[in-house]
Amino acid sequence: MLHDVKEDYVRSIKKYTSSYHENHFRSLASKDFNGWPNPLEEKWRLSRLGALSRIKMLPIKPDLKKVSDSNKKLGSYILKFIDGAFREDLSSELPTGISLKELNEKESLEFFHKIKESDLNNHPSTNVSLSCTPSIIKLTVNKDTNVKELIEIFYEGGHQNFSVHPVLYVELKENSNLSLIENFNHFTSLVMPLQLTEIQEKGSLKSIKIFDDNDDTYNLSAHCALLSKEATFNSFSLVKGGIFTRSETHAYLNGTNAKLNLNGVYISGKKQHHDLTTAIYHDVPDCTSKQIVRGVLGGFSSGVFQGKVRVAPDAQKTDGQQMSKAILVSKNANANAKPELEIYADDVVCAHGATVGELDDDQLFYLNSRGIPENKARQMLIQAFLKDIINDSVDGQYHDYIFNEAQSSLSSILNEEK
Repeated sequence: MLHDVKEDYVRSIKKYTSSYHENHFRSLASKDFNGWPNPLEEKWRLSRLGALSRIKMLPIKPDLKKVSDSNKKLGSYILKFIDGAFREDLSSELPTGISLKELNEKESLEFFHKIKESDLNNHPSTNVSLSCTPSIIKLTVNKDTNVKELIEIFYEGGHQNFSVHPVLYVELKENSNLSLIENFNHFTSLVMPLQLTEIQEKGSLKSIKIFDDNDDTYNLSAHCALLSKEATFNSFSLVKGGIFTRSETHAYLNGTNAKLNLNGVYISGKKQHHDLTTAIYHDVPDCTSKQIVRGVLGGFSSGVFQGKVRVAPDAQKTDGQQMSKAILVSKNANANAKPELEIYADDVVCAHGATVGELDDDQLFYLNSRGIPENKARQMLIQAFLKDIINDSVDGQYHDYIFNEAQSSLSSILNEEK
């Protein structure tokens, strides 16, 4: 019976694409999906999908009349994806200099090849979402356009026993700037967001992703970023929702003097599993990358940071840094860190580090001795631990919003431990 459930989902993907000709991007993608990653695969050894494979589900057919559940609004311009489908009727009209379109079949095939040329070619979200997405949506910022207003994207919807497949292509042309916040708030068995970001010469993107899906939702996010000469990408992820959330980003620094900051926080409680996996490819000289990840874990939760930095033979003067720290507030929680350097050049500055532990007893004693109760002291120390990375990663105008989002989950975890 278990074997049948696993095979049923594979068959449902093949059936979903059966009406397309064999060279259509959907058919090509479906051929490459033959099941979930084996737990013996090194990339998935710390984040196993056995429980997901036992869920009987189908790819969703979007309800284009479904209303939005979100009531938060931080950005000046709002884009909505419901059941994986872009909803123009619920979205803002974008300002001058930004365009949004649905890719046609030829353009979708080009998108397919760009993703498949990356190291995400065998990621399940790559193949399944390219097979089953309602459409590939492209957001383009024109050359020499400085977008001062924040663009906010909401991904919502779904149902139990269905999978959801939003696909987004973000392109920043030469000397353009954009700030983007993406919110994931699904009530479904599985969501598989797929994204390609291209930042051309001297382009700059500031990106925040907030993963806050329903407690029973699996989120397998796959993101490929391509940086050209003097491009800048500042990315921050806050992972706090879902029963299982894996945010995987692969970034390719293809132009000299490209700069990447790929930071994140995961806050895990109950039986949640949160995974931040990254791979950064320095393929040319004089580029900089920095990864800082911090986690707080309570209950029976588990957290993972897997970070890889690869420096090609010609990529001299590379500066690549990784650091992961996790605090356990429960004896039943656990965290795993797997930083990795793969260096083929000799004139580089690269380093990595990882720590996992409990709160410092001396710091707790100091606060207790000043009359601060134990629970309050623990909360203060963890807040400082998180505030440090949020200060470094998020613009001041959004700092309080992001910190409050983190604080709401932190409070729930600490209350469980009382």
